[in-house]
Amino acid sequence: MQHSIDTHRETALDSPYSRDREEAIESLAELYPDAPVEDKRTIAEAFREITLESTHRDERELAREELLACFESESDPIEEVVVETLTELADDSKFSDDRLDAIDALREIYAGLGETLRGEVGKALAEIAGNATYEDERRRARRRLSDITRMERDEGSDEEDEGGEEAVDYLGQSLAEHLEAAAHDSATACRQRAEEVREFMAEHPVDDSAYEDVREDVEGLIEAFEALGTDGELAEDRIRRVERIASRVEQAYMRE
Repeated sequence: MQHSIDTHRETALDSPYSRDREEAIESLAELYPDAPVEDKRTIAEAFREITLESTHRDERELAREELLACFESESDPIEEVVVETLTELADDSKFSDDRLDAIDALREIYAGLGETLRGEVGKALAEIAGNATYEDERRRARRRLSDITRMERDEGSDEEDEGGEEAVDYLGQSLAEHLEAAAHDSATACRQRAEEVREFMAEHPVDDSAYEDVREDVEGLIEAFEALGTDGELAEDRIRRVERIASRVEQAYMRE
């Protein structure tokens, strides 16, 4: 089996013929169920390399699909490879569709992961939700983070430090920081970030006496943008108002 895996891996990575590469990817997937643990990792690493580095869209998609199918078949030997692949793809792919698909896939694999890797996935989604350049990717990551926190609540876990809940707190603080930074950028950027904070807070309430007051502050800020418009830069008094609200949001999600 080792020889077959090595042969198919070499073909999948280096053959000059597209059809041969695709057939080799499929052959590696067929070998996965009966392969020893180390060979399972070798197969997964080959899929990882193709998913991240191939210049051919069809091969990237096929390798990602086969990697996820292998994970579904037997996750333990390759779960670290899968998480690393998807987080790198979601954060750093050159292609927006690949980034969005990887964000969705992180949510799909979450239930099959151990606690440590769940934490890594939660943190990765929070990083993307706060820092991604494109709003649609930030929104997708926020929604998938909401999905995993709901899943944890449905599981009824008594663990205090679930990956999803930790990531929610991190994201709340991150969004507050971005809101404050946007106040010094432009009114348009500030309103966009304020709307992200509003959506986030609605999906992730906290047991804090100030929570509703903070939500009202954020809502009032957005209403002010609607009334006054978003042309140009913010005046100093509005910047100070945004900074106060951002600080309150950040404090609300600094839970111990």
